[in-house]
Amino acid sequence: MNYRVFTYGTLMKGRSNHHYVKDEQYLYDGVLYGYGLKETPYAYPAAIPMEGFKVYGEIYEVDEKTKKEMDELEDVGVLYDCKEVEVETENGSEKVLFYEYIEDTSFMKTRKPEGKWSVIRQDID
Repeated sequence: MNYRVFTYGTLMKGRSNHHYVKDEQYLYDGVLYGYGLKETPYAYPAAIPMEGFKVYGEIYEVDEKTKKEMDELEDVGVLYDCKEVEVETENGSEKVLFYEYIEDTSFMKTRKPEGKWSVIRQDID
């Protein structure tokens, strides 16, 4: 079985964990509305529901083995939950899997609403 997964942080091209998906099929970029990014103290982003915000990312089609590795990386059930969301793409909207941060984010800074994550700290509010 294959899964379509929306990545928005360290799994994206050029980022520290991209090796998890580099051999999988990149499909296209997408935008997730109604979510925003928080800056964790660990150099990875936390996407949580935030009205008026959006998150930009990349959509990959991954196999079952890679999905399991991604679940382990994201510590599903502890740090993140994997859920289905609707993402806007160049082809319209599409339902894909996405890792939503589930730990407390109240102490974290909210990123600007443009929704792009980088390790460059100047774009933190």
